[in-house]
Parts: sequence; structure tokens; C-alpha cells
Amino acid sequence: MLHMFSQDRLAGTVSRVEGSFVHVTLPLASDLPGIHFGQRLGFGEVGEFLVVEVAGLGIFGRLVEVIGSGGERSSRGQIEGSAPRNEGRLQLLSSVDHSGNAKRGIAAYPRLGDRVFVASEDTVSAVIAGDSTGVPDYGIDMGTLAVGNGINVSISTQKLFGRHTAVVGATGSGKSWTLAHLASSILDQGGRMILIDATGEFGSLGKSAVHVALGGNANEPNATSVSLPHWHMRETDRNAFIAPSGGSQLPKLRAAVRSLRMHRILAATDPARIAANGLHGHMAVPGRLSKASQNRLAFETVARELITHIENPFGEFDLRALSNQVMEECVWPTDKNSPEKFGGVDNNSQGYISSLVGRIDDLIQTPEIMSVIGDDLQSPSLLKVLSEWIHSNKPGIFRISLRNLTFSHSLREILVNVIGHTLLLMARRGDFRENPIVVGLDEAHQFFNVTVGDEVTAHLDAFDLIAKEGRKYGLTVCLATQRPGDLPTAVLSQVGMLIVHRLADGRDRQRVEEAAAELDMSAMKLLPGLVPGEAIFMGVDFPVPVSVRVTRPVFPPESEGPKYETGWVRRRTRADDGGESIHDKGTTAAPLEGEGSNNVASSDGGQMLTADL
Repeated sequence: MLHMFSQDRLAGTVSRVEGSFVHVTLPLASDLPGIHFGQRLGFGEVGEFLVVEVAGLGIFGRLVEVIGSGGERSSRGQIEGSAPRNEGRLQLLSSVDHSGNAKRGIAAYPRLGDRVFVASEDTVSAVIAGDSTGVPDYGIDMGTLAVGNGINVSISTQKLFGRHTAVVGATGSGKSWTLAHLASSILDQGGRMILIDATGEFGSLGKSAVHVALGGNANEPNATSVSLPHWHMRETDRNAFIAPSGGSQLPKLRAAVRSLRMHRILAATDPARIAANGLHGHMAVPGRLSKASQNRLAFETVARELITHIENPFGEFDLRALSNQVMEECVWPTDKNSPEKFGGVDNNSQGYISSLVGRIDDLIQTPEIMSVIGDDLQSPSLLKVLSEWIHSNKPGIFRISLRNLTFSHSLREILVNVIGHTLLLMARRGDFRENPIVVGLDEAHQFFNVTVGDEVTAHLDAFDLIAKEGRKYGLTVCLATQRPGDLPTAVLSQVGMLIVHRLADGRDRQRVEEAAAELDMSAMKLLPGLVPGEAIFMGVDFPVPVSVRVTRPVFPPESEGPKYETGWVRRRTRADDGGESIHDKGTTAAPLEGEGSNNVASSDGGQMLTADL
């Protein structure tokens, strides 16, 4: 039972009603704050929660503006008389009854003269808890309210992750801190999270998570090095590396991939059988399948026999032979003298695909890429390891580190897109209905609405699709970004819980405001004043927007910046020493002229300092 309307908490009366806003007289707003049973009472502070008594119900709201009119201070508890006419503007947010049942929205509108009280901690807690669904749902302790006496904020897992979650904030605002707390809370709840760690800062999870690393496990002592072979990719993801044009290059590329899949099978076949099938000429050159002037009918016969393997979108082939095989596909369909054979080389076709061949060669000659997606990889496949972890149905965190993954050729964006499409395929299959999974996506602006390529572009849309349809399959995203302005509006519109840390950029604030409900707009005015580690929680499933000091995570991320004060060599100059440079004890000065450095005269008569060899 809530006691919302205690006389000792009386703050004022309603003087004006304006839609979801009411004006309240606050005669005690200019007094010093009071204390009631150990709870601080502001009686009119911006951000304070108040309750309007309306026909036995409490209409809960936040004070968003206070205006004073001067005059003498009143005595404590005096509402009428000579008190100054201080006024406040109260935004009505939700309704709560004496039993503690709270619902978002306004059940009854206040009337002029209705009394307004400072909300008690029990009332605030009841409103934050919101509706009860009747299904047990253990809350996650997110921290304490930034206003009041440190009221604990506990949010149910359904409200946090039932729809998608977004954690946004500028660098240093506490965004990674919040994501780390959510990850460890999922672990405590017996849930499952796949954490895509773009910077490697969540390696601090230690033994509480399964760690894998793409691009090698340097600086990842707990991680297993994994790869993502190119044959595990969809055609669109693989083609994003080399951007073939749709007119002449894409058909030749597809034919080359099919030929290389056939070559891989034939290479493991008895040579006598190859000869019997009339394909000995096709296999004469190692590593490729020749076509110019070779037996076309024999090729087509064997291709029909192997159609299942050749058309398998995830069939293996030798990526290093792809550029040569594309050139082999540039032949005339038939020989004019022998229709049963392919024709000779088509020089025009080779000219059209020359730029494609150059891009393929550039790709396969980049060792940082081929060590992750190439052939004959020594490390296990990420998708295989991930699938085994998912189907074990064990609770926990599966962390994928991108710390050592190159940015070249949009490798990061493409591989994350492959992971996203794999998870979406599993979700559509029903793998997550009984045991949902949350995907934590750090630096999310790098992976949503991504377009790669210059002349020919490829759209990487895996996580855009997950945002639109993943929820109904038990696959939700908890994204974190410092640039919400780079996220598509359609993605933020799908978010059910928005956790907003301090935002400095106007475009980022505007994008968040567009995603926030009208009810939450007043809370957006608090954004510039948030301190590190403090965030505003708002969303369609959250009864009221509140400012929360987020609990310190059990495993804080390794997100501290460089230490300039202790890391730099300091130099100071004293006039009483004749202006000579005096270095702190234990430091070493850079070599000056005549102290072991090589000086080369410059063209203007000065000295050019070069490095020692």
C-alpha cells in the first residue's frame, strides 16, 4: 500500500492544465530542502518527481521548469498567504494507484486546485516497475536515480531486451560501461549474449565469457583465433570484396566460381576417369579448368552430374585461382568449325573483365585478409564454433573480438554482415524461440546501413534486417554507438529501450529526439548536463524516462584513454638556470645538435634533424 498523499509532502496545487502538462504553484520552492523519514524533499527542483491527487489516483510527473516571482520565504508547510508565487511546469507521465499498480499514460486529468505532492521513494519505485504481466521476471539492477536519495532502479529483462536496446553516448560518457554491465547482468540472469567487440575493450570479461578473435589473438590472451572462410559467405558478401559490375563481370564471375567448384571435385578424382569423361584437356593446367577449344559437351555432361555440388552456395573452391579462372571463362560459346567444343578466346570479354581481375588479384595479395578468409586456413571456422556454442543451449557470453582485424577492403563490415545473416537464418529456422539470444554490437554505426564499393556498390543489410524482424524470432540487438546520427531512422524506431548518455553533437541529439516518443521529449533537455556514467532510460515499454547513475560493471571494460600526465616525458625551463632545459629525474631528453644526431643542411640554410641510423 502506497501512502502518496502525506501532508508533510505537500508541495503545491494545480493552477493551470494544458494537455499533458500542468502548472503548479510551488510556494516552498525557494525554501531549503526538507527531510521526511530520511528522504530528501526538494518541494520544487527541476527533475523532481511529483504526484497529483486526482480522484484517489496519483498522476505521476516530472518537474521540467520552475519560475520564481520573488517575495518573502514562507514557513515550512505554509501553502497560502504571503508566500511568493513560485510556479512550476509539470509533465504528466503515468498513473499509479494506492496498491502500487502503475500504467503509462494519464488515467484522469487534474483539475484546478488539485493538490500536488513530492513523490516518495516507494511511489517512484512502483512507477518504474510499471505493469505486472503476471509472469515472474527477475529485474536487472541498473543503478540509482540521479535525483532523490539514490532510489534503486531495477528493470525487467523483458523491458530491457524484449525489443531491441540502444546505448548511445559521446566518447567518455560511460557507454561501454553500461554495455559491460548489461552483459554481466545477462550472465547473472542465465541468459545468452553474443558480443561483437569492435575495439577489444571487453576482453576484461575474462573467464566469464567464451572469447574468439578474428585476425589473430595478439593482445587477446583469453581468445581462440578463428577464421571465416570465403566459402561460408553468401555470394553477395563475397562479391562485396571485389564489386563486379552486373552487366558483363558478374556472369563471368559466377561461371568461374562454378568451374572452380567442379575443378576441386575433379582434382580428387582418378585421372583415368577424367580421361574417360573427356575432360583431360580441361584439367591440363594445374589450379584451373580450361575451356578455350575444349570439349563443351563433355563439360556440360559432367556439370549436370555434379550440379548439386556446383550450385551449392557454400561449396568450396580455390579463391587464389579465381582471377585466372575468370579469364578462362572469356571464350566464345562454340567453335564455328566444331560445335561440340568451346570456341577460342574472346578478347573483347577479357577487356571487359580486366578491372575485375585486378580487384581479385589485389584481394588475394593482401595477407591480412587471406589469413582470415582464404584457403587452407589453420584456425577453426568462427561460424562452426559459434553454431556449436548456440546449440549447446548453455547460458553465457560469446565474445567475438575484432581488435586485430584490418579495415582494408571493408573486411570488418563484411564479416560482421556474414555473422548477422547467419544468426538471422538460425532465427528464422526457430533456433531461438525457446532460448532467446541478445547480440551486443559495439560501435554499431559501423555495421548498420553500410554500402561498400565505388563504381559498383553492395549493401550490407544483415543487422538492418535483424532490427526489423529479429524480435519475433527471439533474436534482439543491444547496440552501442557514439554516433547515433549515423544510424538509420528505421533502426532506432525499432528500439524499445533507449539508454542515452551525454551527447555533444547536435545531429546525434536530433536523431535520438526523432526516435524518442513525445512523452520523453522533456527528458532530452537533460542530456547536456549528464555526468560520465549517468544516462537517461526511456522507451515504449518503460513507464517514465528517468536519469540513472549506472551501476559499476562487475567486469569494467578496458576503455581508458592514454595517460598523458604519466606517459609523456616532461620538460621544464627555469630562468634562473639561464634558460637551460632541465629534465625530470629518470627521463631521457631527445638528442640535441652535436649529441649523436645526424644534421643535414636544408635548402634555406637551416638544419634538418634526421633520425639516427
